[in-house]
Amino acid sequence: MIALYTRVSTSEQVNSGFSLDEQADRLQNYCKAMGWKHTKLYTDGGFSGANTDRPALQKLIKDVKAHRVEKVIVYKLDRLSRSQRDTLSLIEDVFLANSCDFVSMSENFDTATPLGRAMIGILAVFAQLEREQIKERMIMGKEARAKMGKYHGSGNHPIGYDYINGELVINDAEAAQIRQVFEWFVGGVSVPKIVKRLNDAGLYHRYGRWQESVLRHILKNKIYIGYIRSKDTWYKGTHESILSEELFNKAQDIIEATHAESINYGRRYGQATSLLGGLIYCAECGNRFAKKTSGNRNNPGRYWEYYTCNTRRHPALAKGRTCDNPSWQLDELESLVFNEIKKLRFEKYTPNQAADNRPDMLSKKLSDVEQKISRLIDLYADGTLSHKQLEAKIKSLNEQKTRLADELNELNDASAQELSHKAAVGLSKGFQAVLNTNDYDKIRAVLTALIDRIEIGREDITIFWNFS
Repeated sequence: MIALYTRVSTSEQVNSGFSLDEQADRLQNYCKAMGWKHTKLYTDGGFSGANTDRPALQKLIKDVKAHRVEKVIVYKLDRLSRSQRDTLSLIEDVFLANSCDFVSMSENFDTATPLGRAMIGILAVFAQLEREQIKERMIMGKEARAKMGKYHGSGNHPIGYDYINGELVINDAEAAQIRQVFEWFVGGVSVPKIVKRLNDAGLYHRYGRWQESVLRHILKNKIYIGYIRSKDTWYKGTHESILSEELFNKAQDIIEATHAESINYGRRYGQATSLLGGLIYCAECGNRFAKKTSGNRNNPGRYWEYYTCNTRRHPALAKGRTCDNPSWQLDELESLVFNEIKKLRFEKYTPNQAADNRPDMLSKKLSDVEQKISRLIDLYADGTLSHKQLEAKIKSLNEQKTRLADELNELNDASAQELSHKAAVGLSKGFQAVLNTNDYDKIRAVLTALIDRIEIGREDITIFWNFS
């Protein structure tokens, strides 16, 4: 059987008069001239050629695959499809794959002839060009939306947001999880332990169980502080932030500090093995010190762990200048810092100097709010609360949390994140006990709570504490 396919869109029929009847007449006359009989007409009237979702074309494809058709004829190639890639796919993957030839009458395109088969190669070139053009338009569209601060909308939208009417809108329940993740991470909890906490509590995200790869992506995603990414560029978004830039930047400091260690140990951030990672800075060039290793770790006598300025291996960080600040043996530097913590004395601070208890009271209230949010999430996981109830309650608590945080910030000075003297005393007194546990996360948590930064000079080491 010879299949005659005709198509016309409504606009073409009106504007150009290139009617279905005219196409059919020409095709039938062509078949008579060629001596081809047993024809069947497949007609799509009022259908665009932009895609292949057309009833008559789909019936034709079905008949070709059933080997009922030996040849398909169209008046022009664009009757089959206006897409070069769709045209090529139909010819190669449907017609020729099922021993069915294809003819375009006006273009003298016949796959049964050498010239027609050669034309397939030319068509493939144009089809590839079309694919590239479509891809380029899509990329340009995404970039244009990003420059306007709009999310591109394709694929899975980020956890913590709903995608409504082309905009990212905060999902309060998921946003609470995102904030908790960052607070745990900045507080010294490793990525694997955060994943375990969430999954053990049944607090899965919308796409399933938590995975380390998902969490690491979230920890580096600036969308949570109000930015939209296109390629390698971030643009200020129109959506509401979930995190403060301060909290996000603290997480980036930890990630940056532990990156070098991940290279040496085959580990990812959140699993660092250097207790002082992220806290040490070079007094000479201002860049960070990072943990390095030398030798064979299987031979203790020829294996060293040490802290060194990053610019010794990466001069580009110091604009081409290699820093010559000496390195420190890991055990030596850590022991020095530990001893300084043990020597801390706070006798000069009397109870009278802490007469204003408002910051501590506000901190306690903030802690209570956080605990309430955590309990609500547990109730949601147990099925006690509905999603709607959870959103309403968490929204109210988040508003309360924001008010308390603002009030606390007003009370504090530039060192709003500093420890109270009382808390610092408690941490320093209990430090030896924490050291004896050999629990990396606990030791790291105490160090980051007490120490703001450590600056290493040629002759001295200066520790800047999180208290005055």
